[in-house]
Order: sequence, then C-alpha cells, then structure tokens
Amino acid sequence: FQIFLSTIKISLIAIDEAHCISEWGHDFRPDYTQLSYLNRTYPDVPIMALTATADETTRRDIIAQLDLSDPVELVDSFDRPNIQLHVAPAKDRLERINEFLDERADESGIIYCLTRKRTEEVAVELEKQGYTAASYHAGMSTAERERVQKSFARDKTQIVCATVAFGMGIDKSNTRWVIHYNLPKNIESYYQEIGRAGRDGDAAAALLFYTYEDVTRLQRFAISAKRKSVQLAKLERMKEYAEAVTCRRQALLQYFGESYSAPCDACDVCLTEKS
Repeated sequence: FQIFLSTIKISLIAIDEAHCISEWGHDFRPDYTQLSYLNRTYPDVPIMALTATADETTRRDIIAQLDLSDPVELVDSFDRPNIQLHVAPAKDRLERINEFLDERADESGIIYCLTRKRTEEVAVELEKQGYTAASYHAGMSTAERERVQKSFARDKTQIVCATVAFGMGIDKSNTRWVIHYNLPKNIESYYQEIGRAGRDGDAAAALLFYTYEDVTRLQRFAISAKRKSVQLAKLERMKEYAEAVTCRRQALLQYFGESYSAPCDACDVCLTEKS
C-alpha cells in the first residue's frame, strides 16, 4: 500500500475510526497505531482524523500517535437523543432478552457478548425462538463473517450476536436496538456500539446487562494489558455508569466533557422517577 501511495498525488488523508489509533482505544486493528509515518512521509498533505467517541484523554493520544503539530480540533455534541438507555441486572438474561424482543419482533438489532462461545450460544437460543439470528466473531473465516455482515445489512438476518469484532464500518440505518449481554470494558466502546442503533434518527433502544462478575473478569484482562492503570480507570467509570441512580444520559455526556443539566426522560432512571 505504501508503494502504491508513492505513485499517486495525495490531496488529503482521512483516517476513520480514529479512536483505534489510541494506545488504549484500539481492539483489533493494531496497524492503526503505526500511522504516524503518514505525517512524516507526507508532511505537506492535510491529515484528518475522525471518530464518533473519544474523550479528551483519547483525543490527546490520537494527536500524539499521529505526531500532529497544533492541529485544529472540532468536537461536536456526543448526545444521541433518539436512543433510550436501559441497564438491567444480569439475572435471567435470555428471558429478559425475549421479553425485550417481544415488543420489537420485526426490528433488527445487535447483541454484543464478551466471548465467541457466548455469541454462538445466544444465536442458537434465539433461532429456537423463531428469530433469524447469526453469530459473528474473529474465530470465523473471512468468507463466513462477510456472509453474516451482508445478510444483516440486507435485512435477511434480523439479529447478529457478536463480539466487538462486529460493527466498525457497518452503516445500517434501520438497526433499532443494541443489547450488551456483558459489560463493555469502557464507556467509549459502549457508546460506539450503541451508536450503531438509530442512525436514521428514529427511536432506538440500548439495553445493558450488568453483573459484578463481568467487572472482575474485565479487571483481570486490564491488569495484563498495556497501560493497565488507564484501562482500570476506564473500567471503573463504566462500572459507575452501570450502577448510576441518576440520569444516565447526564453521566455519559459528562464523561465526554459535555454538560446536560435536565433529566433526559429517555433512560430507565428518568422513566422510573417520572412514573
């Protein structure tokens, strides 16, 4: 690819999903952390880095990793007002999922799971309930992953049960809901993933199952990771969000440095208080 670039005139370099550049933001595309060579190799070409979810720490790291000098930084609102936010205890998850889907029988959605095995188990259970469901994870062949992705995009598969390997670059506007079977490792991942619902602007829903067992498992992963103190701090903020007793939208937007003063009336906390 670098040899190809040397043969053409480049007017602009745009890097999408730029949170993957961050030392603590990428999950499965480590080549993103080597993109600083672009600025060194093409010093006169403008570089644009784009992401939907990066807090201030991650934004600083993106700038450092790309070796940018005093870049212009444009930060829009992080609010996704059309997405209802719900958190539930992780007891009887499959039963709760079926109740959730009873109200959304014809709607497309994604269920994120922590392990490959769990994606397959949940997909099988949903198939038994009459839904068209498929699993998606990095252990599948490229051809099989592409088949599932295309089937979902074309509304032939209603539900995809996936690890974090699924979703980046997926632009399916009518995804109506996202469920997290397990706790994500940080708020950036959570917000990136629920943002795959309701891209057409219509009402959508996000349901997160919370159990402390997931916290302890993710803590073990973080301890063995690079920059474990940052990973653990981000996990703690995710845990605080799941345990919040005040407006969840306020908590999310405050995390990204944005104020939201009034109750949103579109999360489980606000809706419970309103009733």
